Amino acid sequence: MEPTATAFFSIVNLVKTIVGAGMLAIPYAFRSDGVLLGVTLTLIAAITSGFGLFVLAKSSKTLTDPRQSSFFTLCSISYPALSLAFDFPMFLQCYGVGLSYLVLIGDLFPGILGGTRNGWILASAVLIVPLSLIRRLDGLKYSSILGLFAIGYLVCLIYGTFIYDVVLTNNYKEFRGDVSWVRVYDLKGMVSTFTIIIFAYTASMNMFSIINELKDNSMTNISKVINGSIGISTLLYVSVGLCGYLTFGSKVLGNIMLNYDPNSRWSQLGKLCLGFVVILSFPLMFHPCRIAANNMFHWFQITYGRCEEHQEINTEHVHQSTPIAMVVEDEEDRQVLGVQDTYQSIAQNNGADIERQVNKKKEAVPFPNLRYYIMTALLLSSLYVLALNVTSFALVLALVGATGSTAISFTLPGLFGYKLIGSQAVMNGQLMSKADVFYKKCSLLLAWFGIIVMCLSLYVTLYYGA
Repeated sequence: MEPTATAFFSIVNLVKTIVGAGMLAIPYAFRSDGVLLGVTLTLIAAITSGFGLFVLAKSSKTLTDPRQSSFFTLCSISYPALSLAFDFPMFLQCYGVGLSYLVLIGDLFPGILGGTRNGWILASAVLIVPLSLIRRLDGLKYSSILGLFAIGYLVCLIYGTFIYDVVLTNNYKEFRGDVSWVRVYDLKGMVSTFTIIIFAYTASMNMFSIINELKDNSMTNISKVINGSIGISTLLYVSVGLCGYLTFGSKVLGNIMLNYDPNSRWSQLGKLCLGFVVILSFPLMFHPCRIAANNMFHWFQITYGRCEEHQEINTEHVHQSTPIAMVVEDEEDRQVLGVQDTYQSIAQNNGADIERQVNKKKEAVPFPNLRYYIMTALLLSSLYVLALNVTSFALVLALVGATGSTAISFTLPGLFGYKLIGSQAVMNGQLMSKADVFYKKCSLLLAWFGIIVMCLSLYVTLYYGA
């Protein structure tokens, strides 16, 4: 299929991937951190997450066909033996978040519209299943727009309450707790809520789909999508965090919607919007979950089975029809390295005997229609069965977030960037540009940042509970 996505709709999808129900927990994080540290941590999270997305895009340009980018293809030219290990965290993260969305639907709608928990979970399939069958991320752009309208109402509710109770009147004095502008209000709470802000920008799972589907997937256009998405998300997070915190102070709850009058029609409408945000967020998590599942299936197929068109190959070989190879770029022209030289160079770097051919007309990871629909059915069925039978798995989800979200947002992009950025010049016997040297060093720092965040998140999850 020809790439047709525009920068505008790519920003819409990426913003909707980033901004979801988790936005309502940002004021609670500000409660513990205080205003100064809360805003600072939000900006740090924005910069590191945005750089992680940029590194993924930059690394994709080392492929002969950047439109075949994925965690699997990049891993195949950088860390071939770890292809399965790189896709598994993304699958685990997306699957876990998708399951939490279904559970939240069952917990949220009965209190608003009546009915049973299981009934609403099953009813959500009316919207979720058709949207989950859409093959391209760009096909979800209109549902993402609807989701952003629902988020817009929640934002307006938070803004409106702040303006009416704090700016225009003194009503806040009746219910607001303490407000800390500079000092940390709750040190223990700061540690336990640190991951709320850091993980609020998780969007790496859909970055490759955006790169592959953009009509103009130049680095300039991709950077525009990343900067626009991160900028809009940061504006929402900071403003919602400040308005929500300054309205309720130290009495703000983990979900700020719980602070509003439950009998108010505006609050009821807000909870209804939250339910639709969750429903419309599910397909955006399911899309990369299915891709990761197919990548892992393909890895097992080429490792232990027979490829669709070729003989059996070992774990360090790559499907012979895949367009996985590295290119050399300079300012005046782009030249693909000779296939033999490319494979020899990659083999020297990775200690593997890689024999492949470049064929841009083939998919890097085949995903035939029959497998696509079978895998979609299996994943959706398992998610719904678990959602109907599991009422609380907060600790498991927290552990998944601490490992999976950190890996796909920081650690893996950092490892890809450190291995691949500037490799075109090195393989062609040239010096790396100063910009690539800078990006390469920053990529290594990003990988270490991810490891530190993961360790801290695991500590918080296990010590404080979920």
